Amino acid sequence: MQPAYPRGVLTVVLAIVLSGGLCLAWVRATDAARPAGQDLGEASTRLGSFALVERSGEAVTDADFADRVAVVSFVFTRCQLSCPRITSIMKSLQDRLAGADVQLVSLSVDPEYDTPEVLRDYADRFGADRDRWWFLTGPRDPILAMINEKFHLTAMTNPTPAADGSDEAVVHSDRLALVDRGTVIGLFDSREPKALEDLVAKARRLASPRWIRTLPAVNATLNGLCTVLLLAGWVAIRRPSGSASLAATEALASPTAPGGSTVRARLSALFGNPATRGHLLAMSLALLTSAVFLSCYLVYHFFAGGTKFAGHGWILWLYLTILLSHTLLATFFVVPLVALTVIRALKGDYARHARIAQVAFPIWLYVSITGVVIYLMLYQLPLAELGSPSA
Repeated sequence: MQPAYPRGVLTVVLAIVLSGGLCLAWVRATDAARPAGQDLGEASTRLGSFALVERSGEAVTDADFADRVAVVSFVFTRCQLSCPRITSIMKSLQDRLAGADVQLVSLSVDPEYDTPEVLRDYADRFGADRDRWWFLTGPRDPILAMINEKFHLTAMTNPTPAADGSDEAVVHSDRLALVDRGTVIGLFDSREPKALEDLVAKARRLASPRWIRTLPAVNATLNGLCTVLLLAGWVAIRRPSGSASLAATEALASPTAPGGSTVRARLSALFGNPATRGHLLAMSLALLTSAVFLSCYLVYHFFAGGTKFAGHGWILWLYLTILLSHTLLATFFVVPLVALTVIRALKGDYARHARIAQVAFPIWLYVSITGVVIYLMLYQLPLAELGSPSA
């Protein structure tokens, strides 16, 4: 290992240690308060076939959910306790999700009383948009069975309701369900503001166009490709002929060289040697790949926003440590160091180019590898349950 490489490695290690300490303090202070059990994960359930009636009198079936993202609440119009609050929250979601292709649904748990006409009057009281917010009713037993079996929530007639109205005639959950194209994927506490924030963010992201939803996988692929290109460029320039070619080419840029030298002449000399040619091509492609990644990253976050990691405890700490160190190194080290290496190379100062590149290489490599790791932890690997108390 040449003298400058350890500086890059040390920078990575210090960034990891600093990030780990900061994230450990943050997780200890906040993780206990994070709302748990929102994402169903492997417990996600297909709704299956059903036939209901909207307040307009139109039929609504499972086919209407096949290509929709929906937020579902469970209410009934005679309810005087939790339902007005739940429906008011749904009204706020109607405003917060304006412009997003997310369907709001209020499903009656008292369908024998809640006819389409009754639901229409109830919906009008809350200013429900007829297209964006459905109020559904239908056969009682299938509805209650669907809520219990598909939504994993309680819905049943109260066998002994209090005469003074202090409890509800129908026992039902006040949680909101997130349905992604016919599959119940999450349950969110309607009393928890942070849970509602997560619900809005996730619903918006899921309702994004397909090309937007594929960008995280594209970004991970670009990071993986950049890793391969960095290693290929490093292997190429480590060959003995590569170092010799750089020294010879640098001599062309010397003020004492006959006639001086141009960038074109130096490039011609570099391409004449297989080692430097391979290095130049690999590193140029790595730069291009990183630029494309940055563009895709910004586009995704502009349209879809951020994605919160679902894990808790030590797995949350690990994820945040990787994420913070990745972000710090990419922003404050990779960008300026790579810019300096390119400038030195264009000026023909290959000695300084090499010294700066030896510092930048371990940092850039770490950032590229962790870009893939972050994607896997956030979107693919079933790590969310590992840090939970029951794990």
